[in-house]
Amino acid sequence: MAGQSRGAADAALLEARLEDMIRLAERGETALSPFLTPAECAAAERFFALRGMREQVRLWGGYAEAERKRLYLLPEYLLALPDLLPPQGSDPAETLAEEALTGAVSAVRITGSGFRELSHRDYLGSLLGLGLERDALGDIAVQNPHEAVVFCTAKIRDFLLETLERVANDKVRCRVQAPDEPFTDGRRTVPVTDTVASARLDCVVAALMGGSREAAREAIEGGLVEVDYQPALRTDRPLTPPLCLSVRGIGRFRLLPFEGETRKGRLRLRAERFI
Repeated sequence: MAGQSRGAADAALLEARLEDMIRLAERGETALSPFLTPAECAAAERFFALRGMREQVRLWGGYAEAERKRLYLLPEYLLALPDLLPPQGSDPAETLAEEALTGAVSAVRITGSGFRELSHRDYLGSLLGLGLERDALGDIAVQNPHEAVVFCTAKIRDFLLETLERVANDKVRCRVQAPDEPFTDGRRTVPVTDTVASARLDCVVAALMGGSREAAREAIEGGLVEVDYQPALRTDRPLTPPLCLSVRGIGRFRLLPFEGETRKGRLRLRAERFI
C-alpha cells in the first residue's frame, strides 16, 4: 500500500512538472525537464500525446540509447520551421540557438587509481553522497573496472570537476567527456534464444522465465510484468519487438525482432537479458 501511495505521489509530481513545461512552451520558450527514468519518459510521452503535443517532444540523454533522458518541450511555432526543428534522437541544443540549452546534457569521465574495481553502485553512491539529487544525473556508463562516464547538466559537470575526488575510498580524477569521444553504454547482456507458439505476452514471458505458461500468467496477472516500463496485465497481449520487457524477480530483457518461423510454425525468439 505504501508503495502504491508513493507511486501515485510520484506520478502527480511528474504531471505537475509537465503542466509547468506546457505553460513555459506556450510563452514561446523551450521547456526542459530534469533527467527522467525510462518509465517517466514513457509516461510523459503519453501525457503530451493525449494533449496533441507529441510533435513538440524531444528526449535526449547524451546519446541515442540513453535510458535516463531530459525532456525538451518545444514551442509550437517551431513545428512550422522545419530547418529549426531538432531531429528526433539528436541533441536539441545542436539545432536550437537558445543559451539556456547549452550544456543541458554534458558528461564527465571519472577515472580511478586502477588499484580498486569500481561498480555502478560505487559511482552512484559517491555522487549522491555529494548532495546531488538523482534527477540531476543521467546514465552512469561504466567503461571498465576503473572508469565511468556520467551524464549530467553543465552546472553539475563543473561541480564534479571541482569537487569529486574519491569514489568508494578510491582516489579519482575527473575531466570533461567530449561529445564525439568514444564510449560504451556499459550495459552487459547475455543472449536468450527460444521458440514460442505465438507473440502473446504469456508465451514470451514463459520463454524468458524458463517456466510454464501457467507460471507466466500468474506473473502477468500478479502485476510482475512490465512492457516498455508500463504494467502489462493482459496475458493475450500481442508483442511487436523491439521492446523492453521486465519480470520482477527474474530480470529485464530487450526483446529483439522475431527471426521468422520454424518448420512447425513456431516463432524464433531473440532477446538480451541485462546482467
